[in-house]
Amino acid sequence: MHRLDYWSSRRVIGTVFVLNAIMVLLGYLAGHLSKHYSENMAGTYISGILLILLGVISFRIYRNRPGHLIWLIMAAGFMFLAYDDLFKFHEGLDKDIHKFFNITETSLTDRIDDIIIAIYAFLGVATLYFYRAEITRHPVLFAYLGIGFAVVGLSVILDIVTNDAAILQWAGIPDTILPGIKKSLGTLEEVAKLMAEAIFLAGFLEVLRRVKTEAVGLAKASVST
Repeated sequence: MHRLDYWSSRRVIGTVFVLNAIMVLLGYLAGHLSKHYSENMAGTYISGILLILLGVISFRIYRNRPGHLIWLIMAAGFMFLAYDDLFKFHEGLDKDIHKFFNITETSLTDRIDDIIIAIYAFLGVATLYFYRAEITRHPVLFAYLGIGFAVVGLSVILDIVTNDAAILQWAGIPDTILPGIKKSLGTLEEVAKLMAEAIFLAGFLEVLRRVKTEAVGLAKASVST
């Protein structure tokens, strides 16, 4: 419990915020704002670690709430997302779809990977709704889920906008500043993704703390009786 108490919600979110600030600053000083969010750079590994931790925490909640499959499903889901993030599964699937159906890549079809991410988010929300009886038992989680999904939504929108220059050009962004705007928004997308993961992790840690406290209380009660 001591380690759980140390990683308070504020500390988890604050740590990821500071890491984001450091990576953005170092990228800015290097003249490449999103440098540390590129493939096989620090941002990728931090995201993978956060998702793995979410999977582990979900599984630990399940061990304290056996029979409530939602936690086991989320543990598996977060582990899959960690695999996807670290090994670029959905990006590869995008290319495989183009190749399998012999589709010529266009500005529209190039957003298949964005649609896949949106599907991930939809499946997550649908699963939470299906098992809402267990989720509503932990009201402390509501705010974290609400804010976390809002930030995920922002990340998905920014990913779609920065996939290529088409939307920014349609919005009337001058070509002279378009590359800089695109890079800035792309970096903000990566920052938002990490912050969403941190918010979810903070919420799940709160649930784990509470279910472990309940388990200790029940154990003491059974001994006293």
